[in-house]
Amino acid sequence: MSRSPTEQLTPQQGRSNPRTTGQTVVRIASLYIVPALLAVPISLVLNLTTHLLIPLYNTLPLTLHITSLYVILTLVPATLYWYATHAQGARSTASARAALIIAALGADLVVVSGRNVGSLTGSFFGPERGATAARVILGLPVVGGGLGFALICFDHIWPVRAATTNSGILLSFFSVVIRAVGYLFHVYYCERIWSWFLSSGSSILVWKPENTILFLSLLITISSFFIRLSSSSTPFSHMVHSTLSRSLRLSPAGSNRLSSLTSYLPHQVYPLLLLLRLPIIILAVRQQIFLRPLPPYFTPSGQLRILSSERSISGQVVVADNLRDGYRFLRCDHSLLGGRWVREVSTRFGSRTEMGDSIFATFVIQEVGVLAQRSDTNESLERTMSLTTELQVLPEEEEDETDETGPPDRALVIGLGIGVAASAFTGRGIDIDIVELDPAVYSAAVSYFNLSVSSTSSATFMDGAAYIQQVANLSRGGEWEGQKWSYAIQDCFTGGSVPGEMFTREFWTDLSELIEVDGIVAINLAGVRNSKATRAALVTILSVFSQCRAFGDVAEAHRGDDELVNLVVFCTMTHSLILSFREPTTPDFQRSPLRSHVYTSFLSRETQLDEIIKPEDWNDQEMLLKRGEAKMDAWQREASISTWYAMQQLLSKEMWLAW
Repeated sequence: MSRSPTEQLTPQQGRSNPRTTGQTVVRIASLYIVPALLAVPISLVLNLTTHLLIPLYNTLPLTLHITSLYVILTLVPATLYWYATHAQGARSTASARAALIIAALGADLVVVSGRNVGSLTGSFFGPERGATAARVILGLPVVGGGLGFALICFDHIWPVRAATTNSGILLSFFSVVIRAVGYLFHVYYCERIWSWFLSSGSSILVWKPENTILFLSLLITISSFFIRLSSSSTPFSHMVHSTLSRSLRLSPAGSNRLSSLTSYLPHQVYPLLLLLRLPIIILAVRQQIFLRPLPPYFTPSGQLRILSSERSISGQVVVADNLRDGYRFLRCDHSLLGGRWVREVSTRFGSRTEMGDSIFATFVIQEVGVLAQRSDTNESLERTMSLTTELQVLPEEEEDETDETGPPDRALVIGLGIGVAASAFTGRGIDIDIVELDPAVYSAAVSYFNLSVSSTSSATFMDGAAYIQQVANLSRGGEWEGQKWSYAIQDCFTGGSVPGEMFTREFWTDLSELIEVDGIVAINLAGVRNSKATRAALVTILSVFSQCRAFGDVAEAHRGDDELVNLVVFCTMTHSLILSFREPTTPDFQRSPLRSHVYTSFLSRETQLDEIIKPEDWNDQEMLLKRGEAKMDAWQREASISTWYAMQQLLSKEMWLAW
């Protein structure tokens, strides 16, 4: 690269008026502050690249191997910079303007090819290594350009002399690497700050990360215009010729032939890079502004119709029709929140979409809590004895009492999904209270999956753990006027893991105080069967509730101990009545073939919890999940990776890339 941008900051030969101490301090401070400020947009591009890849990987795989990522992002550009400059020195061969354009070019490439690169690395290397490989590939040009600019500036503070001896070459290499490590610490800590600032997902910067990256690319390009060019002692063509001749060890004749080719290169590299960027900028702008259709639209293959795509607080929320297989699904990032079979029906006025059953039986299993035997304490002895022995208990004669009808049943649904369970409760005439973190998920369930609730039902948009804690505190203080729930469903599995705070002992204790004594709690527990996270979740649940039983769908019976399983655990606080389920009746099925099948067969797919929980787990205090410890989050890496592979089997590559 030809020397240019910071040469005006170096002492001019033959300077008649030497700098004063104050001028020297300002010069050195400027040479440090300018690249330090450049770390802000560079780190933001890195962070937005992560947001861009989340719909392909979920969050956890992108948080792994951060140390390895930064080691590669440091050593590769530093080595290339050293190789290009160690023979003649940075001031003769390096261009700060060119370095900035390389950083901007890298940002353009993220916009144009970020999704495809992320998809390809995932296909070749899986979620864990694929996520890291995607961040390396997309981050190297951006970080390399920024690091090159910083090293040129640092060279004007403390020059790295041209090396001619082996010891000098080694010394210059270590000098460059140490400076590179120092600068990458700036980038790393800036990215940590951006991660904290953008973690809520509500910032306009992450709504359309590709547009923000494109803006940062143009900003870096404009910044390069303010660096004044000066004549270079080593033209770019000569530098390329010298580097290639030395690397390839060309003979004099070969060097002459190479010289005839490199003579066509421009004197400065900056105009060449600027020219190469133009088609990429045009492609990026065209792709993001003119070729991004508004929903609804069809993908190029015609097999997928995107009905809605919205960046929300929990991620990219997408509703789409899989036209090939005939179902509509709701996804958030790289997790499917649910789906229903659909079909197009012709009418006099065109066509309409008819909704069928859920594509996942697990959501229907959550409803079978309505079949649980619930009774008052006067009946509990008789029922328990009849279920556990052959003895018969004769009821005592009682005086006639006036029947007192209590308030109607009410259900709590934490984690809405597409609203399968919520719709089932509504179909039974049971009012529901929905607690959903993301308003976009609720809107999608209403608009695209026919969720309807009664006027006496409610929807609250907040974190489920915080909601239950607040209501429990109000209840203990006598300030809550709400009705205790007869049924509660907790289904908050997304992003490849379950939220740790919603599986703590404190959460279950709070919830148990807000349900009827004989109320039923249904818990969707997804995880690797014999993992520490799954066992800890079950131990914690059983430490609060008196009785629990677990059921899975058909597929769970064929899964191994190290595979992902999806269980629905039913729990109650009552001691005296064994948790059992009545025979379903025709009205229970609500004209649903899937519901009819699940209601009549789920008992045969019961999973014995003592087959999952190890005997030593009961006395291990670490297995009790407590609020604020975040142990569950740390133990779910295995489940997150398994979920990614499972999701890859459900949708095609094109479907995961469409949002």
